[in-house]
Amino acid sequence: MKKVVYLDSNYVSKRHPNGIKDGDKFYTYGFASIYARKFKLYNSDFEVECWKTDPRIDKIYQKEIEGVKYIVFPSINIKKLGHFSKSLIKKLKEENSVDNKIIYNISSMRHLLFYSVAYNLKNNPLVIQNHGEATAYFKNKINRGLKKLFYLAQVPIEKRVFKNVDIFFILDNDLIEYIPKSNRNIKIIKSTTGVDENIFKSIDKTEAKKILDWDTSKKHILYVGRLNYTKRTDLLISIHKEFQLNGRKDIEIVFAGTEKDDILYKEAEKAGIRIYPKILMTELYKYLSAADVYVLPDYADDMKFLGIGMLPVQAMLCNTPVVGYSLKNYVDKIENIGVLAKDKQSIKDAIIKIIDKKINFNNLRETAISFYSWKNVSERTRKKYDNLILKYSK
Repeated sequence: MKKVVYLDSNYVSKRHPNGIKDGDKFYTYGFASIYARKFKLYNSDFEVECWKTDPRIDKIYQKEIEGVKYIVFPSINIKKLGHFSKSLIKKLKEENSVDNKIIYNISSMRHLLFYSVAYNLKNNPLVIQNHGEATAYFKNKINRGLKKLFYLAQVPIEKRVFKNVDIFFILDNDLIEYIPKSNRNIKIIKSTTGVDENIFKSIDKTEAKKILDWDTSKKHILYVGRLNYTKRTDLLISIHKEFQLNGRKDIEIVFAGTEKDDILYKEAEKAGIRIYPKILMTELYKYLSAADVYVLPDYADDMKFLGIGMLPVQAMLCNTPVVGYSLKNYVDKIENIGVLAKDKQSIKDAIIKIIDKKINFNNLRETAISFYSWKNVSERTRKKYDNLILKYSK
């Protein structure tokens, strides 16, 4: 049977419910776990495993969930560098001594787990699933002082291990310029993370507004996430103020998924913006359906490779058009799903054009499903995996 192993680290943070006490979330939290379960769902002929590291444990834990075999290895966590696990590397070598056609898919590329695994995979299919992180080369370029030296020290390591990489799934084509050129055979592929159309169902906007007790006579502009400069929510606060001053009180900006310690929380509160805390994933569709426009302004320079973002796609599933600069990573015609805008004025103009019906959008949900459903993402990934297995079978 064909086999793929997804690898990741458990985040050690109060914000992430992935400890032993959290039951199955100890195994299933994180990108690698999601990819593993979704890939198995649509590819039953593959054996799928998910290996994770965790510095909070002192023995190996195993469990099968949704057809995926989970193995969590004890590790050490070196600050700023990530996890290293002797037991995981030992398991890796044991597996490879039996079968050198196992595909390894690593979430993220800038941590010790990636370096240590990639170094030991000279004769195995190796895939990197990028989730927006930058290369050491890029980090070295944009930083100064000790940080610059820190990333500079990682550049030759990154260059060395990239020689063993077969496929690099990226979210943003701008990252290509900063990928180590040590492996001329590496395949760089624009990838997507799937979204669940069953969770993000679309309901009538007026009905959704009533459910949330929003004024149905107003148009609502939604942003979901932390209130900080990383995704330029400062621009939305400024736009809200201008709407209020310039007689567009029929337009209301709404923030959701926030925390009170967010750097821009007090400023948003002072501006009179409606603010909601974290929302359950199973409830988020109501907010996305009620919104007339979803806005993700832009990414800060040090976080510029995050791709289109999951929330804009989830908004599309709820038949809500999108405004923002992350749309440059959309895989088809942008004008079918929203407006590409980056600075404050262009974002403001785009919002007004949509609200005033100067531009219209149709079939947003169907469009999102065609490109971003887990079924379609898994089918595209399967083709790449099959080609890799053929390559290593020769």
